[in-house]
Amino acid sequence: MKKAEILDQIELRQSTLKTWLSCPLMYKYRFLDDLDPAFRYPGTLHGSALHLVLSWLHEGEWRANLRALYTKALNYYLYASPEEHIPVRWKIDMGKEIEVLKNNAIEILENYRNKTYNKDAIVLFAEVQFKVNILGYEFSGTIDQVRKNRDGSIELLDFKSSKMRPNHYAIPNDLQLTLYAYALKFGELLVDGIWVKPNMLMDSVGFYHLRAHEIYKRKVTGKEIGDEKGSPFMRTSKSIQDLRAFRSEIRSQLSAMLKDWYYPNTASCTFCGYAEHCIARNGIVPEKQASQAHELLAELEMVQ
Repeated sequence: MKKAEILDQIELRQSTLKTWLSCPLMYKYRFLDDLDPAFRYPGTLHGSALHLVLSWLHEGEWRANLRALYTKALNYYLYASPEEHIPVRWKIDMGKEIEVLKNNAIEILENYRNKTYNKDAIVLFAEVQFKVNILGYEFSGTIDQVRKNRDGSIELLDFKSSKMRPNHYAIPNDLQLTLYAYALKFGELLVDGIWVKPNMLMDSVGFYHLRAHEIYKRKVTGKEIGDEKGSPFMRTSKSIQDLRAFRSEIRSQLSAMLKDWYYPNTASCTFCGYAEHCIARNGIVPEKQASQAHELLAELEMVQ
């Protein structure tokens, strides 16, 4: 497959870059071979539904019924999204697991809505599409949220819903966050059907860990029952020099993404929805072991 053919086959979206960084072989299966994963995990759907509800809250639904909003969002990803044909791997009975997800969503969303810093924030953009030219290539994707805080600062936030808190030390070098910041400075956003150039340099960028709004159900050291699990904010900054340096990093990534080669799997191909293809390719991992690995990784929400 030549470079031009690869570019015709893929879109340079943040999801393409994320998949590439996670596992080049998964990138090949998903974007070059156009293969669907064998299944979806409930945790992935849960995160997508939370993202959608958060955008609705800031678009006039702040006082709406959270259970109803979440149910509507989850049903979209279950039955109406472009991936609705891919089966979901439920750990327990589907109805029981959905009820667990709904209860968790309400806990998170209620505590999100009760925070003054969220109530008072002016959300400038939510779930907004972007496009930006980097080195002659057009990248596109969706930014979770850009807000103006009470102190006047402008902040870019990427919502995270995994049970495991993101690694704080990895945030300054996170390519997706930098791509979003780069797009806000040098790219365009689709606002009410019109592409606009915001030309905005963020005061801060970072992750908003939604699971920090969960409460402790039992007493732990230093915490009481009912306390939230911590601050959701994990911030860094991106200077104009950082954004310019980002172009060099993208050049390096593109040089590998746009060539035909033996795409390595970065850990083990048993850890994602493309496990059967990985196993068929290398013949190393027994099927039983692969299944056990899937179940363990699903519990930790460390799968795609």
